[in-house]
Amino acid sequence: MRKLLRITQLAAVATAALSLGDGARADGSAVADGPVTAPVVTSQAAPEYPFSLRLAGNKGVVVVDFIVDREGNVVKADVSKSSHPDFEAPAVEAVLKWKFKPAIKDGKPVYAHMQVPIVFELTMGGDRGNGVEPWSVPDHGSRDLPPQYQYDEAPKPILASAPVYPYDLLMAKVKGTAKVTFGIDPQGFPHVIKLVSASSPEFGAATSAMIEAWRFEPAKKDGKPCWAILGRREDFGGWSGGDFPMNESAARVLAIVRKDPSKIVTDYKSLDAPIKGRFTPSPVVPESVLTANVSAQAVIDFIVDHAGHAQLPQIISSTNPDFGWAAATAVGRWQFTAPSQNGRAVDLRIRVPLVFTPSNPPPKGP
Repeated sequence: MRKLLRITQLAAVATAALSLGDGARADGSAVADGPVTAPVVTSQAAPEYPFSLRLAGNKGVVVVDFIVDREGNVVKADVSKSSHPDFEAPAVEAVLKWKFKPAIKDGKPVYAHMQVPIVFELTMGGDRGNGVEPWSVPDHGSRDLPPQYQYDEAPKPILASAPVYPYDLLMAKVKGTAKVTFGIDPQGFPHVIKLVSASSPEFGAATSAMIEAWRFEPAKKDGKPCWAILGRREDFGGWSGGDFPMNESAARVLAIVRKDPSKIVTDYKSLDAPIKGRFTPSPVVPESVLTANVSAQAVIDFIVDHAGHAQLPQIISSTNPDFGWAAATAVGRWQFTAPSQNGRAVDLRIRVPLVFTPSNPPPKGP
């Protein structure tokens, strides 16, 4: 699988087309099937088009699920589809700023669940819909594979996460690569992720955790979903290169950490108000942990920048290495209310534990 880069023939003007999706829910009831008036948007901020993807000529879609509270505020968001992780962050950030007239049931405002597609597309000569998908997958399964893997319709990434840049290697300015192979089942889930090569074990672990968090529209053969086997090479190029160049805020925070880490606030009690998680997806539990049917936990250190985005996640400890990388990968997507101190925006370092407990744990011994 290859990332498409620098499609320069498109105009460097980008817009985001926003529209509310159907199927709003209020207190668990479908709007169309019950006496509930759906929320009505009153203020709708547009997301910022990521510069790197605009420069590459990439287009994409992010589907955001969210809750509108009784006051018309968006209080919780989740992402069910995302063409590229760099589209995800601005889409979620924009939706969290939206305002609504709340849903009404029996004359009273109620909480409501809604879903909206955020469409990122380039304009050229006044025409919308321009751009290319950020990912390319071979059109057909390799003829060197068994027949059951020789699809005639390629799988398509529908939820893509970025890899965590291993903290110690990032601080040491070490660049590198990793290559993995993996299967995609007929439901679109990755399985049997195998590390082919890596310039450092940490790069290999980060790449494997990234793929494990992805979701796909499955491959098809003769019109039916089928298995597919793909490969992915990941380039870690430091703050300015690689397949996922570091965003401006992360680069700013990294520079502070290297030069004067005392500028990062570490006492959360000194903030003007406690920060609140607004987008905190859970880790995708690794297949190795699920198969072993064991509990796992990890402690992740990271910095919440002055806009509320999690930056530079670092694994402090983990009972299972695979779960540690899965936890760090999830934390890298998190968003919070912006931290401030004495009325000034600040960057905050915090540390959180993440725990997985199997639903059917094995019985304890005598």
